[in-house]
Amino acid sequence: MTSRERVWAALEDRVSDRPPVSFWGHVYHREGSATDLVDATLDGWREYRWDWVKLNPRKHYQVEPWGVRYHYDGVPGEKPRLEAWPVHGPADWARVTPQPPDTGALGEQIEAVRLLRRALPADVPLIETVFTPLAVLGEMVEKPAELRAHMDSHPDLVRGALEAVTDTFAPFVRELLRAGADGIYLATVDWASAELLTPAGYRAWSRPWDARVLAAAAGAPFNVLHVCKSRNLLFESSDYPVAAFSWAATDPTNPTLRDALARLGAAVMGGISQDGALQEAAPAAVLAEYRAALEQTGGRRWLVAPGCSIPPATPAGNLRALREEVESTRLPP
Repeated sequence: MTSRERVWAALEDRVSDRPPVSFWGHVYHREGSATDLVDATLDGWREYRWDWVKLNPRKHYQVEPWGVRYHYDGVPGEKPRLEAWPVHGPADWARVTPQPPDTGALGEQIEAVRLLRRALPADVPLIETVFTPLAVLGEMVEKPAELRAHMDSHPDLVRGALEAVTDTFAPFVRELLRAGADGIYLATVDWASAELLTPAGYRAWSRPWDARVLAAAAGAPFNVLHVCKSRNLLFESSDYPVAAFSWAATDPTNPTLRDALARLGAAVMGGISQDGALQEAAPAAVLAEYRAALEQTGGRRWLVAPGCSIPPATPAGNLRALREEVESTRLPP
């Protein structure tokens, strides 16, 4: 099977030769432009020949139009540091207004998708990372707790900012699809976790605006919802119109792959602990994790992936060993 056929078989619960697999992570010193990001992404794809590519840009590209800035030291593996952010008090939310969806950092990502789609083989699906509107707002403050407090103290101002962000990102998503993306990887970041929101809070503050972003991506075959963090609210979004759900399924506070397959109508993506087994000095632990996930899923409706972005120092030998193990898997007809 081709990579695209294999991914589509998993999304549609059809027989496949083996599970599809892909991993992604930040390359902090190569994220500053469309060409650098694409070159870094292609280097990783050529090394491992992943079945699909999830473009993994700098997280703050989505808030640069509103003045967020980070400082990069240019050292491989070293995270950038927050330098400037637009919301220092509740009144600042009123200054969050709609921005052009195809210029600046947003235009850069559209170009990155266009360049990457041209460079990848046609049979390798491509998806682009986009945060939910509430998660975008969460990047405009110094700490997420500040936004959480403003949601209680100044709800109308926060809702106005959510409207502005959604009015920016809905047309941006349409441009990503026109540039060649097969879908979006919609990430909740901190905001679909019981650490910050109750289920009722998530329904009130995230779902309405998430729905509008996903409506802009309607018709794309490979939309994914990534539900971040521990104690996640995965099942609060079980009716989202996506082809797959991604989360840290190895986290004991989150649903397992088996639990999710029983309750979700879409495919599941994950099963490998990006900060745990994958970081061991030898591949035995991550191979055991893969086999456990294979047993839970039977290899159906499952895309092998990390629970979240993998650290820059992830041992290449573990990724190669896992890739080889997946390649050797044969699923029953």
